[in-house]
Amino acid sequence: MGVVAWGCLSESHPPGDPVALERFCDSFFDAVCTPLEACSCGAAVLADCRSEERALCADFPSDALVTAIDEGRLTYDPMVAAALLARLRGRGCEGFVASLDWRVRDLFDLGGTFVGQRRAGEPCTSLGFELISECSTGSCLPTAGGDVCRESVDEGAACDRTHQCVDLDADLQTGGSIDRLVLRCETPTGEDVGVCRSWTAEGGACATEGECWTSRCEGDVCVSVPADGACLSSRECAAGLYCSSLTCVPGGAPDGAPCDDDAACASRVCAGSACRPAGCDLF
Repeated sequence: MGVVAWGCLSESHPPGDPVALERFCDSFFDAVCTPLEACSCGAAVLADCRSEERALCADFPSDALVTAIDEGRLTYDPMVAAALLARLRGRGCEGFVASLDWRVRDLFDLGGTFVGQRRAGEPCTSLGFELISECSTGSCLPTAGGDVCRESVDEGAACDRTHQCVDLDADLQTGGSIDRLVLRCETPTGEDVGVCRSWTAEGGACATEGECWTSRCEGDVCVSVPADGACLSSRECAAGLYCSSLTCVPGGAPDGAPCDDDAACASRVCAGSACRPAGCDLF
């Protein structure tokens, strides 16, 4: 998998020298944070990026991460890492996500840099870096019996407590709602295993609210909430609106306007309580 990812990255983004594991975290944040200085992002956005770096890199690599690699539960490719960092450093004021042109499945292993080997239901250990997991296409799920891998599976696959429904082939987008990437698990009453299904869009036929992206089914049709209507989340609101203070209100605010959510901004980036250019998007 790492070889495939390396081949894709190397076509247009030749890597530099291999990146040692010990240097990955600091180098990653340098590649993410440095472009923000020249992209009208504001001091607060840059400070937030560096604060995230301090929090995640203080104990990197953790003993658990090193052990997972030594025991073969996780592989690290220093050449793929170099290609990834070169791509990030060269993005200019393009957003973090947009510059990578990734599908959802690429996020689980940082484009093939860290490839987990554990599968659904197998025991796992927290590695101390939220984007890295020893679980293959998934994450480490805390349970009463200990942490186990929860694998992400695509539409049509079987789903249960250790198989989460995700649109693995969806394109990651700047400011896109993570909710849209998670599909629904349609489980028959009394059963523990279901099937991953896509959401029904507004105007589509429905039998229950659980089928609708908007979570609202009226008269056997999925509906949304109009402007000034009551809401609990932005997914309930009609196109161009988002949920703020329990009310659906217009989004699309220009850069510099005050905001309380990415959906409020035309750029889909709200940072430091203000709409920012797309290049200020982090991860």
